Amino acid sequence: MEERELKNNYIFTLVKLFLFLIIFCFLAEFIRYFVREIHSVAGLDFNILVGSVISTFAFYLLLIDLNGFYKKIQKFFFRSAFFSYLFPSILIFLALSYFFVPKLFNISFNKDLFVFLGGFSLFVHLIYVSRATRGKSFNALINYFFIFSILMVIHLILFGFYLKISFNFGLGEILLNGIQEGTTLIKDIFIKGFK
Repeated sequence: MEERELKNNYIFTLVKLFLFLIIFCFLAEFIRYFVREIHSVAGLDFNILVGSVISTFAFYLLLIDLNGFYKKIQKFFFRSAFFSYLFPSILIFLALSYFFVPKLFNISFNKDLFVFLGGFSLFVHLIYVSRATRGKSFNALINYFFIFSILMVIHLILFGFYLKISFNFGLGEILLNGIQEGTTLIKDIFIKGFK
């Protein structure tokens, strides 16, 4: 009985590996079009977004590990671990604040600060998710790649909505082009793999 469960577990792991490779093709193309869109949007400085990513990692490496604190924030907003991994609470709070506060109080926010804080909070959340979902065995590693690739796509879509609040960000085009090019990439890989 144990041998059969072990065999089923490895089959399930191989299916997850195969699905991860397919999702990764879509993710790679989605990121490519996402970055291209950021470069093309007027007023959206890509360097500020890169600065927020570097700042996040520098903050974790040089100052303090925010993971324990961020975990408490996520548990405050979401009781379920699933929703805690799926939704970055600080990013959602920043988006709602940026959307409603100027309308309620007739003030404006700095768009560069908006991008920086959004990028910082997104990557803090991705680090939190990465640490919470990783494993040490081969099966756990494949599961981690599979789950994290799905969550990465979802988080980039959420970040696209975040950017859409302040900029003319073409998220629909990114999704459409990412799916089309991801499909083409998968076809190319299979054609070259079976030649």
